[in-house]
This record gives sequence, structure tokens and C-alpha cells, in this order.
Amino acid sequence: MKKCRIRKPALLAALMLLLFAGCAGRADPPRPEEAQAIRLEGEPIMAQAPADPATPAEESGETKSEAGQPEDEQTEAGQPEAGQSEGEQTEAGAIETGETTGEQTEVGETETGETGSGPNGESREAESPQSQPEPVPEQTPEPEQTPEPEPAPEPAPEPAPAPQPASITGQGQVIAIDAGHQAKGNNEKEPIGPGATEMKAKVSSGTRGVVSGMAEYELTLILAQKLRDELTARGYTVVMCRESHDVNISNSERAQMANEANAAAFIRIHADGSDSQTAEGAMTICQTPSNPYNGSLHDQSRLLSDKVLEGLVNAAGCKKRSVWETDTMSGINWASVPVTIVEVGFMTNPKEDALFATEEYQNKLAQGMADGIDAFCAGR
Repeated sequence: MKKCRIRKPALLAALMLLLFAGCAGRADPPRPEEAQAIRLEGEPIMAQAPADPATPAEESGETKSEAGQPEDEQTEAGQPEAGQSEGEQTEAGAIETGETTGEQTEVGETETGETGSGPNGESREAESPQSQPEPVPEQTPEPEQTPEPEPAPEPAPEPAPAPQPASITGQGQVIAIDAGHQAKGNNEKEPIGPGATEMKAKVSSGTRGVVSGMAEYELTLILAQKLRDELTARGYTVVMCRESHDVNISNSERAQMANEANAAAFIRIHADGSDSQTAEGAMTICQTPSNPYNGSLHDQSRLLSDKVLEGLVNAAGCKKRSVWETDTMSGINWASVPVTIVEVGFMTNPKEDALFATEEYQNKLAQGMADGIDAFCAGR
């Protein structure tokens, strides 16, 4: 720090003397030691204020600052002495403060605004590194989307082969169908066979279902009509012995209808009944080889019976019983064409009777009989 110097010695000396005299409360001229305290320009002010006898400085001998230096040294460092007037303190403090401030300003500018000097002694500002622009990440081009190929149209399914014309199977052959029984039985008697002396009731009403309550004559007509439709579709010509319940046609008369049509086969549809509800299954009936009325048809009738029973069991899944050969049936004895009685099952069996009442099972029975007829006609 620079020491304070008095640049206007005459004026400052006069002001300080006047102020010093006023503060002391007397108009006496200054003492020689006081006047000598003021020096010319360039000399430090060393005047000391008179000591106050009541201050602790007299007791201790000298007053020190916090740093341990005497007060007169601190005054020399920049604090005005107690003997100086207020003007002197003001002028000296202003000068000292101004110079110090100027120095601090210059130093501060150097510290804050300069980082050094150039080659010509000129100050230069600190150069900050130029900020580099942030690199822009390269955008990876999105891969071109290859359009998905349109699925090839599914080939149209090959049309199912057209069903074989029915005429190829049936070839117009005539099949006679007798729906067994009728609504009202006829107990009048007729000969059991041509020229027979043994008599038998013309026709009965048949049995009845224990579960469905359906009459046998109702079931037989349903199956006869379904078989008719199936055979017609396969190319056969069908002759129906009856197509309603309210008829009165004997067994011998029904056989005569098949004979007159010169049928390739005579199919008589019936359902069984028994005192035992456990009896079940399908069977077919034909004449014996020794039948006195038409024994010569045994082999054909037996073949027909075997084929129809086989087809029935395969299609409907019913129990297979057997082929019964007997000469006690008027409808067989009066036939002059291959003939068979088809007992589709027992209406006295609850399980089978319930099936008879369903159209699904009825269709299976009709299909099975038609399959048997096809097999018979093909093997003749």
C-alpha cells in the first residue's frame, strides 16, 4: 500500500493548524514540536496526539493492535493519528482510499480481464476455447419395407366326384316293399300257402313300443317309405304294397302284388316283440329248401336274407341275430319271387324302441336294407 502524501502543503498546513487550535480550545500558536510534525511534501506524518492520562495506555505503557504492533506504526500504515484534525483525516483518507481503490481497480482488471500481456505489452483478454457444435448423429435410413407378397389364392377344392347314377346300381330293377301289418287287423282266415288246407289269419295289427308307444304298423310304414326313397335314388323301381294305415290287405294279397310286379326281390318289413324286454337284435326270415310251395326259391331268398341282415347290422350297428328259415309264414309261402322278412329289432326292448323313434336311426335302417339289396342284386 502507498503512503499518503500532501500535495498542497501550504493550504493543508494552514487548515490543520486552525482545526487543531479549534479542537484544543485555545488560540495559542502551535508549539514547536507540533509545528515540526508537519513536513514538506513527500514526508510521512508522524505527529502524535497528546496522551490522555485516563486511558489504559498509560497503565500499560503502549497500545497494540491485534497483530501486536504499536498504534504509531499502524498510523503510519494508513490510519490518521489522533492529533490530526478532521480535515486532515478526511483528505488523507480520501487520497489514500482513492489511490488504493485505483490500484485495486487496476489490479482487479488485470486479475479479472487479463491473462497476460501480448508481445507489445498490451493486455489481452483470456481466450476461451471456441465451443464446437455438437455433432449431429447420423440418421440411419430405415430399411425399405419390402411389401409382403399377397398370398396366393387357395386353389378351389376339386369338386367331389358326382355320385354314381343310381341307374347303374338298380338298373331299373323292381323291388316290392311291404310295410307289415295295418291299423286294424283282420282275423279272417286264408290258406297258409297255395292249395294248402292249413288256414291262418289274414293279417294282424302287430306289436307296440314299450317306450315310444308307437304301433308296429306305424314304424314299418315309416321305414318302408324311407327305403323306397333310398332305392329310388339308387335307380330301382319300387312297388309299395301299402302307403297308408287304413287298409285291409291280407298277407297272401301282398305277396301277389310282388308276384305281379315280377319283383327282383320282395322285402317285408316288421318289428319283433317278446315277453322279455332283454331280447334284442335284428333277424331275417326266409323259407326252407323243402318248402312245398316255393322251395325252389330258397337259395335266392336265403342270399337276399343274408345280404339285407348284413347291411342292416353294418349301417345301424344293431345286434345280429340270425336268418330264420321257416315254412309257417303266409307272406313267404305265397311269393313266387325271392323274399325275406326283415325283423329290425324288438319294440319290447326299451333301448331299441327308443332308437326306433329317432329319425337318425330310421335312416340308418333304411340305408342298411338298401345296401343289402344292392349286394343281392349284384350277386344274382
